[in-house]
Amino acid sequence: MPDSVSVNDSFDEIGTRTLDDRNRLTLGGIFKGCKRVRIFKNARGELLLQPMVEIPAHEIWLFENKQALESVQRGLKEASEGRITKLNLDEI
Repeated sequence: MPDSVSVNDSFDEIGTRTLDDRNRLTLGGIFKGCKRVRIFKNARGELLLQPMVEIPAHEIWLFENKQALESVQRGLKEASEGRITKLNLDEI
């Protein structure tokens, strides 16, 4: 059975498109930089497109290790706030 998702959000209309003779829909730059999209359909026939990115297999460990992921996120936040120190590799 496909995954389902509950959406409790508002959506803004971004335009109207026409299907071509082969029932294809072009989205132009809406998903620029994204190569994959998950598609959900509700009982009314409405579609939700969710942009997806792929993670290389050798990097999936980070997303499966909650403590490591939180550490990386904390480090990125601290760096964005300018809270960084220089590390002297010779002292390690």
